[in-house]
Amino acid sequence: METRIEDRLRELAPQVLGALVRRHGQFDACEDAVQEALLAAAQQWPAQGVPDNPRSWLVTVASRRLVDTWRAEGARRRREESAAALELHPEPGPDHDDALALLFMCCHPALSAPSQLALTLRAVGGLTTAEIARAFLVPEATMAQRISRAKERIRSSGARFDLPPEPERADRLRVVMHVLYLVFNEGYTTSSGPALQRADLTTEAIRLTRMLHQLMPGEGEVAGLLALMLLTDARRAARSTADGQLVPLAEQQRDLWNKDYIEEGVALLTRTLGTVPVGPYQLQAAIAAVHDEAPSAHETDWPQILALYEVLEARGFHFASPPHDEPWERSMHAYDPDGYTVEFAQGLRGHNTPT
Repeated sequence: METRIEDRLRELAPQVLGALVRRHGQFDACEDAVQEALLAAAQQWPAQGVPDNPRSWLVTVASRRLVDTWRAEGARRRREESAAALELHPEPGPDHDDALALLFMCCHPALSAPSQLALTLRAVGGLTTAEIARAFLVPEATMAQRISRAKERIRSSGARFDLPPEPERADRLRVVMHVLYLVFNEGYTTSSGPALQRADLTTEAIRLTRMLHQLMPGEGEVAGLLALMLLTDARRAARSTADGQLVPLAEQQRDLWNKDYIEEGVALLTRTLGTVPVGPYQLQAAIAAVHDEAPSAHETDWPQILALYEVLEARGFHFASPPHDEPWERSMHAYDPDGYTVEFAQGLRGHNTPT
């Protein structure tokens, strides 16, 4: 029951925050109020039951928290106007543009990459500061300061709560996808701590990318990114031993791979490839699909994989994780940390063919 409530709250978080920011402005104050409303729901709903209209419940509670804050700050006129607006205007239905605008705002180019990650997970993902701090293995106070500075930077930059202008949208979307990829990559190849992977981060990255795909179904690279995450995370259960040792791709038990994720990822690629311009996420997902559909490592279509990597290289595409000046083989390691693809591809290129 509590898990279902938690999942529902994370789904509603960006909708509620979007509604408040659209109505009242002041992203930082609205975000704090929504966090308080989410906490109240997590405490009350398990015992009292989920309201008939949970989104409206959250919007109302968050709006009241906002009014209380303004009252405490002495903004009586603004409080009265906001309270009147709450009473006179019915709660609008979910606005997909609001959720999308929120995602673009959290990934604003004025923010550093760590700030983009933290703010996205909190404002769009609905995670608490403590949860984000645990995910990145930093003290909660440090993460709270990072989020606070990010919200201050958003305010000082004058960013508007709206979709980017059409001439800027493609570049801004690339930033959003990069942030989601970094969340996934941090979970799949954890950069610190004892665990090889963090399922909480990969799961959240997939959920947020799925949301982005639903909001922008015609964007081929968004579909490609979602497919890449699914096809990569499908191997998670077989990627490490019980004592935490990494299992190379060639030695993984393929019956442990997540067949549902593989089918969904392949279906996304099938619908996308050839119908929209091809980008790096789609090509990386195609490489992952060749791996995942092979019965064994030695039955993998290695020439096809090498050809896909060479298309990436020929078109000047770069992997999202390593610096852009790193060599081809090292970039491949960033995608395939088990190293088997690199080893075999080097063999196909005339280097040290593996036995």
